[in-house]
Parts: sequence; C-alpha cells; structure tokens
Amino acid sequence: MKMRGKWKYVSASALFAVGAVILLVLFSELWRFLLLLFLNDQAANIPDSVLLNSFLIGLRFDLCIAGAAMLPIFIIAALPGIDISRSKITRRICRIILGILAAVIFIIHLIDIEFYGFFKVRLNGPALLWQDTPGDVFSLIWESYPVIKYMVLYILMLGSFLWLTSLLMKFILKKTRTTKTWVNLIYIPIILLLLALGAVGRIHRTAPMRWGLAFHSEYEFANQLTLNPVYTFMRDMFYDAGHREHIHALVKKIETPDADDIVRQMIGAPNAGEEQRDDRIVRHVRFEHQNPDPPNVIVIIGESFGSSKIGCLDGKFEYDLTPGFDSLVENGVLFTDFYSNGTHTCTGLFAVTTGIPHLFGRTMIKQVPGYNSFYALPAIFRDKGYETIFCTTQDPHFDNMQGFLRSNGIQTIYSQFDHDQSLVLGWLGVPDHVMFDQAYEQLRKRAEEKRKFFALLLTASNHPPCKVPDVGLEPLPENESRRNEFEAIRYADWALSRFFYQVRNDSLFDNTVFVFTADNGFPNEVVTELDLSWIQIPLFIYNTNGSLKAGCRDNRLGSQIDILSTVMGRVGLDYDNYSFGKDLFDSTAPVEDFAFSSSWYNVGFIQDGYYLITSFNDIPPALYRVSDKSKNISSEYPELVQSMRRKAHAFYQSAFYNQQRPLNDTVITDSGE
Repeated sequence: MKMRGKWKYVSASALFAVGAVILLVLFSELWRFLLLLFLNDQAANIPDSVLLNSFLIGLRFDLCIAGAAMLPIFIIAALPGIDISRSKITRRICRIILGILAAVIFIIHLIDIEFYGFFKVRLNGPALLWQDTPGDVFSLIWESYPVIKYMVLYILMLGSFLWLTSLLMKFILKKTRTTKTWVNLIYIPIILLLLALGAVGRIHRTAPMRWGLAFHSEYEFANQLTLNPVYTFMRDMFYDAGHREHIHALVKKIETPDADDIVRQMIGAPNAGEEQRDDRIVRHVRFEHQNPDPPNVIVIIGESFGSSKIGCLDGKFEYDLTPGFDSLVENGVLFTDFYSNGTHTCTGLFAVTTGIPHLFGRTMIKQVPGYNSFYALPAIFRDKGYETIFCTTQDPHFDNMQGFLRSNGIQTIYSQFDHDQSLVLGWLGVPDHVMFDQAYEQLRKRAEEKRKFFALLLTASNHPPCKVPDVGLEPLPENESRRNEFEAIRYADWALSRFFYQVRNDSLFDNTVFVFTADNGFPNEVVTELDLSWIQIPLFIYNTNGSLKAGCRDNRLGSQIDILSTVMGRVGLDYDNYSFGKDLFDSTAPVEDFAFSSSWYNVGFIQDGYYLITSFNDIPPALYRVSDKSKNISSEYPELVQSMRRKAHAFYQSAFYNQQRPLNDTVITDSGE
C-alpha cells in the first residue's frame, strides 16, 4: 500500500515528539484542574478570569517539563537507520522511557495535591527532609490520607496516558510508514531546537524561565496554581537543595553553639527561653504613640552608586560626577559610614527589602517559593494597608526580581514592558529618567486619591554597557579612557536629583519619606578580594514634613540590613521585626554598630574602625583598618581577629538557620522610640 503523498515528507520521529509533548502538556493541565477541584475552597473568592489565566500561564511551565522530558527520547527515536519508523525495538525503548518519565511526573503531581493542601506551596525541596525515614513517612501517609483512592486516580491517569501514546504511535506508523533518512535529518535540528526552547521556557535575552512568572495576580492560590510541581521539585532537588546542602556543610565547619545568643546581643533582641531556642529571631516593635497619619515611603536603589564616585563622600575622581546628589543631600540626613551587604544588585535588593544578610552562592531571590519566608518591608506595608509598588527600568524577571518581590509583598510592578519599546536602549531597558517619570505619575495619582503607598524603585543606567540618552549634559573629553562609565554616573545622578526635586516641590508628597541607597559600591584601587570600595555606599533619608534635620551628616556605622528598621522607625507603626538590622536614628537601643557583607565564600565584618575578611574555604583571615586598607594587620591583633571572626561566623550561621525557620510570634517584645 502506497503512503499518502502529503505524509511522505513528514518525519515519524518528529511527529512522535510533538504528539508526546502535547499529551504531556494536556495531562499536566488536567492535574492542575484536579488540584483546583480538590482544593476548590481556596479558590472561592478568585475571579474565573484569574483562574483561567493560571491555566494559560501554567502551559509555559508544563511545556518546560514536557520539552525537557522529550529531548532524550527524541534523540533515540530519530537515530539514523534505526529510527522509530524502521525499528520495533526503538519504538519499544521510546515508549518505555516515556512511560517511566510519565509515571514519575504523575506521582509528583499526585503527591503535590496534599503537599500544597498542607504547606500552601507546590512540591519543593523540603519534601526530601524525611527521606532517611521512609518507613515513618509511609506510615504517616497511609494513616493520614486516602491512599487507595489516590492510587486509583494515579492508575487511571497513567493508564490513560499510556493508552493515548499507543494510539499516537499506531497513527504515526499508519500515516508515515518508513521515513526517508534525508527527511529525518532535516527534522532533527528543528525539533531539537523547539524542544530546547520549550525546556528553557523563555527566549528573552536577559532572563530564562523563572518561577516568578507564575505570580500574575494578587491571589496566592491562583499564583501557586500556575506553577508545575515537577518544575519546582526538580529545580530544588538538582539545584537549590544540593546547593543548600553544600552551604550547610560549610556552616557546620564554623558552627557556634550560642550563635543566636551572640546575634541577639548584637541586634538588641533579648534572649529567648529554652522552649524558644529553635524559633526565628523576632522583635515585636511597639510604639508608645501610633502615628495617626503615617507617611508614604519611596525607597530608591541606585545601580552601582558607590561612595568612590560621590563627590560629597569620597570623590576619588577629577570630574564632578554627582553634583545632583551632592546638592540634594543638603535637604536631609546622609549616613557617611554605610555599606552594602553584597556586591550584586540581587544581593542589595534582598538585603534592603528583608533586612537579612545574603547567603553564599545561590542567589536568594531566585530560590523557589517556600524558601522566601521573610517578613519583608513590602509585606509589612501591605499589611498596614499601603499599596506596594516596584518600578524598574528593565525586564522584571531578570534575577527573578518579580517572583521574589511578588511573594514578599509587592502588589504592582512597572517595568520596561510598560513603556514605548522605542525608548528601550538595551538589555537594561529604558533610561532611568523614563522610569522615574512613570513612577512620579503613578505615585502622584495615588497621592491625589489619598491612597497610602510604599514604592521601591531600582535604577540601571549606571551599569555596563553604560548606554545613556542625550539629555543635554556636557560631554567629557573624548580621550578620557573611562568616559562612558563616568557619563553613565553623571546621567544617573541627573535623573535621580531631577526626580527628587519633583517630589520635594509637589505638595501632594508633603508627607513622604524619601530613601536613597545603592545596590553595591564601585571598585576603585582594589586591594582585597572583598574590597571596601565594592561595598561602600551612601544612605540618604529625607522626610518632606521637615522632621529630619537638613544637611545633617551622620557617621553611625550601618549597612543595607538596617534600612528596614530605620524606615519603620520613621513611619511609626507597630510591626514584627524579623530583620537583623537596627534603626539608625535610635541611639538608645542596646545594639552594636557593625556592618556585614558577603560575596561567594568570603565574609566581611566591620566594627570599631576595623575590617575583617574571613573565608569559609580555610583561607586565613585578614584584618585592616577601615582608614587604611593597604596593610593586613591580622598578625598584630590576633585576639581582635578571633573576636570579630566569631561574631561574623555567628551572624552568618544565625542568618542561615533563621531564614529556614517559619515566621512566628513567640519571642521578645521591644519598644520603639
């Protein structure tokens, strides 16, 4: 029997791969529907359109899993000379592998139903915590859940899938018969590319698929419904969980039994009782007089706005790079001895919003939901009735910013996709002043309607490749080797000061706290691996109601983790403080002044004019005076090195274990000013 002409140029292997991917995606959507069906009470108040969007966006996560699963199977199915159209053995192997993968995928979906019902997150790494006691786990599951009913459901789902794949194979063989080798060779690169793109999930040049794409609404269940549990679990098992085990081993090497007590003393949190030893450190801050009209808050994180570039702080360069900032700080309080807690934007964003130091290696804001158990600054304001807004110049999914911020209290996000795309200059998105203009209009609208807001703004123009628009600034000499770099900071300075004076001169912002800091410093005359210039940054705070002294220079030592407590001190509303920072304006609190920073496996600790750099990789610690980083004086002060190292290790250890503990309401009460 002759095969039909329209099928003779179709590859059987390619058709099988496409068909199997479609089946896997459809069954993943069916599992999503079953989760919704089993937990329908959690969707009671969610609009149908939002739930529908969960299914539509969820297709992308499902395609990630289907594409990754089919990649090896297609390679086998398309082997020249023994492809599935020619070899019965190849067909059998492909169906067996597909059946095994489907069995694993389906069991993860099945377990996820009860896992989500209990933990309120999709299946992830913590599910592996009890793998060393399988007997106890099985007994617990058998006694707690309708195992028989679930197994019947599992068998029905898996059986249906296997039956449909059998029909798919029969259909393909009937239509295509034996595929010509040259036809197969044409299809192989095309299908491999499509499967790879499906597995990656996103082709935007700045960021691949992130779980943050699931956070599309204000409804937590709808966002979680969007995710695929295979995606969250496998990501944890092969990346996040393994990384955390490695870090856990490093922490064990320097573990201090009384680390939490050391940290409680450092940050002014009274010691917990014996029954509270495993609780997260928290200070319940209560103000004697509640602010009847709390201010709006604008926090700006400036890209690479390090002290070495700022005229009024360090002024290392011959050009006047920051005339705008130098002028605007005359309106409020400038903290001159301030540091970032890391050397990247993602670490700065994390520390500023959570008040918790960043941990080594794996970027905290990229970790799967469930690890992000922080009572972050946006969440605090959201719970106080504020609208919480994030504005950025670029793709909000870069570094998973949107996912992290959405899961930690941000409600509305404006990014490069909310602007005319002709304004986009490169991978960093629109210029700073374009973002600031949009932020100003959006915040002004809320101020007009008397809606309280917390706004977090992140700039990006002062970052390589340093593409800035022509806004009339006088160009630097063409023979200046760092011309692009210097012009980028001058432009960023111009855009920032322009926005500040817009806010200051607008009566609608008469009750607004304005906070500016940087994500990290700017390396200059680098001496050490975690060089001071990398982490020296400004902190400027201004209140439009005139409550802060104008032109004040404050040399109190602090870092980004102090911003949360400091901002809440200016707002004057009771809150539960899970951060590791202090209120820089409160001189009465029993706290130690210090700064902590980390980069990969190096930790920097600053206190009393000394800077200690210690490593978790058995590298001897180094000690410097902050005023002179050129000479390692660790051999001259061994006791000081030991004391500072103990505090640094305890601080890191406590932060590592605290962020794994659930939020609680069981510890300590502190009083505000």
